[in-house]
Amino acid sequence: MIELIVFYFFIGVIALSSFALFFTKNVIHNAAYLLFSLLSVAGLFVLSGADFIAITQVMVYIGGVLVLLLFGVMYTKNSIDHEMDSGSKRSLVGFSFGAILFGILAFGILEEGIDRDYTINNEGVTSNLGVSFMTDQIFAFELTAILLLVVLIGAVFVAGKSDKSLDNH
Repeated sequence: MIELIVFYFFIGVIALSSFALFFTKNVIHNAAYLLFSLLSVAGLFVLSGADFIAITQVMVYIGGVLVLLLFGVMYTKNSIDHEMDSGSKRSLVGFSFGAILFGILAFGILEEGIDRDYTINNEGVTSNLGVSFMTDQIFAFELTAILLLVVLIGAVFVAGKSDKSLDNH
């Protein structure tokens, strides 16, 4: 019973933050609503027993994409007071696509039914994945880490150059 309550709580947070994302024009508020939505999706993954996917969700989307979005917004001038231009045509198109997607998903769920018993066998999934990363896939794992380090150093270098060019003008 408690799992069902937690499930509906996460679904409610996802729905409310998604609607707030759609109707809010402030970019910083949008980032906060996106954070709530992504954390709730990670909570659903934890609830369904997919711990590794939940951790990946938090690290990649929240730790990477959302932080990158916030740095990009904060780095540009006058972005905190800037509100997004969302015309009525864009809102209508976005709402139409959302309604169509909802209709397709609802039709699929109603056709298949939801009274199946899905069991997840996740005995040692995360530990087996970790062992695979550190034994069989170590070269690709380390190469990815080096690539991300080079990208980070390049971003710092480019950001430092653009600051100096702004000071000269």
